[in-house]
Amino acid sequence: MVASDRWDATDTWCEVLTMAAADLPLVSELAHERVAAVERACSRKSCESELNALIPGEPQQISTILAAVVASGLRATEISGGLVRSVASSPDTGDDESADPGPAILLDRNQGTLLLRPGVQLDLGEIVWAWAADWIAESCRTELGIGCLVNLGGDIAVRGEQPAGGWRIQIADGQPSSSGDANITMSWPGGLASTTNVSRPSQPHAEPSQWRTVTVAAHSCERAKAASLAALALGDSAPRWLTQRELPARLVHTAGVTIQTPGWPA
Repeated sequence: MVASDRWDATDTWCEVLTMAAADLPLVSELAHERVAAVERACSRKSCESELNALIPGEPQQISTILAAVVASGLRATEISGGLVRSVASSPDTGDDESADPGPAILLDRNQGTLLLRPGVQLDLGEIVWAWAADWIAESCRTELGIGCLVNLGGDIAVRGEQPAGGWRIQIADGQPSSSGDANITMSWPGGLASTTNVSRPSQPHAEPSQWRTVTVAAHSCERAKAASLAALALGDSAPRWLTQRELPARLVHTAGVTIQTPGWPA
């Protein structure tokens, strides 16, 4: 019998599922602790978070969690060819744009240091919970020996033992429809992530996306999230971009038309 626990954190909502009810307390305790640790490191809503204490222009020692999330954001930028800029955003400081200001961010994970260019702020909101879902699910598998599903605000990671046929997942399209939300079976160890332009903060100088919702399946939730964010920005070329990278996806157009790339689960 599948067991579940759901709660609200400061920055997101959280849910964990296990195959057996006896396993749930251990998984839930670990997940609560890890979510709280991520918020202490990365929350923009908490004035006491490590992220909000960063000072641009000065090299600083940072926690392993913040370093890992920043590295995740940098990977998202690389994977997307620069379409996803979830790590560094620089307000207009009036500087000469023709001058080369150098890297916006320098991360040294070996030394545990981070240097932000003056005027640069970190924005980890788009990728942090996808990374955290992978981290928690993998920790449950390796540290507890328990398979589980971790869902952090819709960013899903699965590791270890699964129900027969896989986990049943409901895909929200960001807008109610007469046919209801789609359902799929998630039977692979990896991730599933959605990005929607409904109630999503607008990006400066960004064109409105023609996609209402993009959901991507991948070998990690982090990669799925990066791809869904990139696809939302790509417009017409998103299905081809996803197919070329062998990323199964479901894209819902603002007009209501649904497109699926090869490999999308039944």
